[in-house]
Amino acid sequence: MRKRIAVCGCHHMRGGTEMAMFRMMSLLCRQGCDVVFVTRANIKVMRDLLPKGVTVAYVSADSVLSRFLGTLPMEGDHPEWWMRLVRKTLYLLSGKRNHLAFAYAGRHLTGLPAGSFDAVLDFEGYNHINTVIGGRIGAPVHATWVHNEDVDLKDTYRCLARCYDRIFCVSDTALEAFVRQYPRLADRARVLHNPVDVDRVRRKAMLAVTPPSTQMSAAALRIVTVCRLASEKNLALSVRIAAMLRDRGLPFLWEVYGEGASRDELQTLIDELGLNERFLLRGEVSNPYPYMKQADVYVQTSRHEGFGLTVQEAKILGIPAVVTDIPAFREQIVDGQTGFIRAADAESFADAIIRLADHPEERQRITNNLAALDWTDAQDESPLFELLGLR
Repeated sequence: MRKRIAVCGCHHMRGGTEMAMFRMMSLLCRQGCDVVFVTRANIKVMRDLLPKGVTVAYVSADSVLSRFLGTLPMEGDHPEWWMRLVRKTLYLLSGKRNHLAFAYAGRHLTGLPAGSFDAVLDFEGYNHINTVIGGRIGAPVHATWVHNEDVDLKDTYRCLARCYDRIFCVSDTALEAFVRQYPRLADRARVLHNPVDVDRVRRKAMLAVTPPSTQMSAAALRIVTVCRLASEKNLALSVRIAAMLRDRGLPFLWEVYGEGASRDELQTLIDELGLNERFLLRGEVSNPYPYMKQADVYVQTSRHEGFGLTVQEAKILGIPAVVTDIPAFREQIVDGQTGFIRAADAESFADAIIRLADHPEERQRITNNLAALDWTDAQDESPLFELLGLR
């Protein structure tokens, strides 16, 4: 009998977490599952990413108050002053948490998918209303995800502890951080790496794209970063690294693909440092892989990550990476062999990038090492499939 699986999540942009969610849905479809993507009614689904055969259920709530408390606003909603007072009161009563507000919204949800399910997978993970939505869908198995080492369950801990049987952490780093902070839930936690379709990444990297306009010479070192423009990605450090590279005389072009709340702040810093022609925020693209493939160096200056999917994708494409010295990247990069791990300061990064620029044979050596990596288990979802009874 075909398994019926509800996958809860949302996607404001094409980030690593979102891409991994759609890949997981694709793998479930290949296993013969009927997959229902359960998302918020105020989210526009990126249909080009949705695997064939997946249906969508749009969840909202039955009043302006319940939508306001559940972070489910719809166009035209205008919360009254007393609703803000209610939310503030619930926030204070719950110890500066949102779990009472989420609990109220959870009792007033609309649009939940009908029928029975074999499992509910809250892929967006902790501390979002999606965890509450998943908890309201009946199924014998509920699982949720932890995507980051910076774990905070303050808004959804009670729902997660009550409803969820399994907590998948996307790396050893994320698991260690989770168990350290929430030891009572340690017996439910397992490592499950996000699935990566190696052939698909390489195939999409070969597609033709329109080269972005630039005034830099073809001989300039091409640096690429792909990530959401958010504070945890520490792109301000990337901009300061770029300023140091310029001051040290390196011809380069640094392109960042992604969108996010930090765009205006970053563009202001770029303008202040006079990097408008060297450090470019290219925005979100549906297929970043050709731009990654054309890069000489991939750079990621994150403060913290659960895993760092785009670093893995750069490795798949054979691009030497320079990354911050954080636990998640130490799982992925062997310093000096498959990339460089550096302290989060501009000088350390600039030294490594200039080293790669001055020594193309070193870039080739790292590329050869990356080509020799075994990606056989890149889509091994055995822990999930076993939980779902698919193996």
